[in-house]
Amino acid sequence: MWMIGRGNEATPLNWVQTGTNHPETVVLIHAVGYDLTYWDRQIEALRDRYNVVAFDLPGHGMSPGEPQDWTFGKAAELVANLIERVDTKPIHLVGISFGGTIAQATALARPSLIRSLTLIATACTFSDEVRKGMRARAQAVRTGGMAAVLESSLERWFTPETRSRRPDIIDRVSKTILADDPGIHAAIWEIISNFDVQDRLAEIACPALVLVGERDPSTTPAMASVLTSGIRDSRMVVIPDASHMVILEAPVAVNQALNAFLAQVAIQ
Repeated sequence: MWMIGRGNEATPLNWVQTGTNHPETVVLIHAVGYDLTYWDRQIEALRDRYNVVAFDLPGHGMSPGEPQDWTFGKAAELVANLIERVDTKPIHLVGISFGGTIAQATALARPSLIRSLTLIATACTFSDEVRKGMRARAQAVRTGGMAAVLESSLERWFTPETRSRRPDIIDRVSKTILADDPGIHAAIWEIISNFDVQDRLAEIACPALVLVGERDPSTTPAMASVLTSGIRDSRMVVIPDASHMVILEAPVAVNQALNAFLAQVAIQ
């Protein structure tokens, strides 16, 4: 456990890194309800060429947190403080789902810290109907606990084929979600329901990769295309036959796209 930040404002944060003997750093931000261990296949794929840093968001994994800790401003500041601790140069920032919204917020708040941005299964804005569903999810976990949203989440996060073929993944994710704090989960869904940076995407000047599952019902390829339309130096890769948690369903395809992108934007 490390303290991230300064003085009385420092936050206890659990994070790991693969080593500082590489010239560039990749920082990974996980999805709501998950933790740093879900980046295991990406860490394995990147560690020979980069210092890979993964961390538990507050209230997830081994990082303590409270519902009132959650605003996008605080999240972006936390990520910026972590980046400044692990490298003196701009880093490659990667986020999935909620982690992707935090990555966007960080790139907008502290652009000098970011060399490239990879946004996986995420969006910059949402329809009113989707926002209403997010608030309903927050209310459901407040009244019924994490079990109230588990099955509907698994249906959105994974294709039927994965749910049938990979019970190990479903069991792992189910145990993680059921152990989450409902208050923190609800608070995060409420702030996501207000997220909208579409009009600011042109401010992102660094190269960006947008990855999306072909069958993702939560952050669809159409929503991903909004990101690539708004970010000047961006490209989109659609992962075939994958849903929302694409890093678990199709890690090989994700890693190939991520490695190819990072090779293009890395320091020569």
